[in-house]
Amino acid sequence: MAASLRPLFLAIIPLLMISSLIRSSECQGLGFYWASPEDGNLADICNDHTNGSYEYVAIACLNFTGGISVPPYCTTLGPDIDICQGLGIKVFLSLVGSPDLSPDIAQIVADGICDEFLNDSSGPGPLGATVNGTDFHFRSGSNNSLDILAQALRDNCIPDDKKVYLSAAPLCQIPDYHLDAAINTGVFDYVWVQFFGDPSCEFSPGNPFNLIASWLGWYSYLGKYNTKLFLGLTGDSAAEGFIPCDPELRAILYFLRLCPKFGGIMMLEGKYYCPPFSAKIRSYVNSGALAYGRKSMNKFQAI
Repeated sequence: MAASLRPLFLAIIPLLMISSLIRSSECQGLGFYWASPEDGNLADICNDHTNGSYEYVAIACLNFTGGISVPPYCTTLGPDIDICQGLGIKVFLSLVGSPDLSPDIAQIVADGICDEFLNDSSGPGPLGATVNGTDFHFRSGSNNSLDILAQALRDNCIPDDKKVYLSAAPLCQIPDYHLDAAINTGVFDYVWVQFFGDPSCEFSPGNPFNLIASWLGWYSYLGKYNTKLFLGLTGDSAAEGFIPCDPELRAILYFLRLCPKFGGIMMLEGKYYCPPFSAKIRSYVNSGALAYGRKSMNKFQAI
C-alpha cells in the first residue's frame, strides 16, 4: 500500500506548495477534546497553556443517548469555561451519544441548544456558562436530520449578534456515516478528522502514506466549503494510529501545512502527549517546523 501511494503523494506536493504561497498568513490553531474529568481539570488545562497554545476546547457535555442530557460533572464547569474564554480559548459544546431526530425535532433541539448553551442573555444555562459553539461528535445512533440540526444552528442561532462556531469530528473514512450529510451543508467552520483507529487512513510506523492520502481526500472533499481541516490525533501511545511527536509528527506536519485548508491539530486523550505540549506542537504547526520538516521527511523517502 505504501509503495502504491508514494508516487501520488510526491506528485501532489509541488501543487500544494504553490497553493501555500498564495494563501493567507494566518497561524494555525491547537485544540483539546475534553471527554470527562479523567482528561483533567478543564481550568487547569487552559491555564497550563497561557502562551496561547490552545485556541479551541471541545467539551463532551450534551449526550443524545436515550433522550438529551447533560452529564452531572458538566453542570459545574461554568467557572472553568469562564477561565478558558478569558484566555481567548473558544469552548465548544460537543454533541455525543446516539441521536435519533426527526426534521421537526432537529429544529426544536437546535433552538434549545441556542437558548440554553449559546445565548448569553438567557443566563448561564445548564453548564453555568455559555459556550462559543457546538461540535458534532456522533459515533452511533441514526444520522437522520443531523444536517437539519447543523443548518438550523447556523441559520437561526444568532444570540446577541455574537459569532457562533460549528465544528465536526468525523472518522477518517470518507464519507463518515453519521456526519456526511451534516458536513455537506457547508456550515462548519472547523472539521477535525480523527486520523486514528482505522488502518486504511492512519499512520503506522514507517508508513505515513495512508494518513497523507486520507488527508488529501478530505482536502478535496471539503474543497468547496469555507472550512478549516484539522489533524485529529490520539495521545494514547497504545492506540492504533498513534504518531510519535518527534520526528514523525513533525515531518508529517511539514506536508499538511502546505494545504491552504490546514487549520491545526485537535488532540484526543492528549493529557500526556508530547510534553511540553505547548512548546513543541506550537512550533510544529507554524512556520518553525518547515526547515526541520524538510529534513525529517528524508526518513520516509526510502519507503
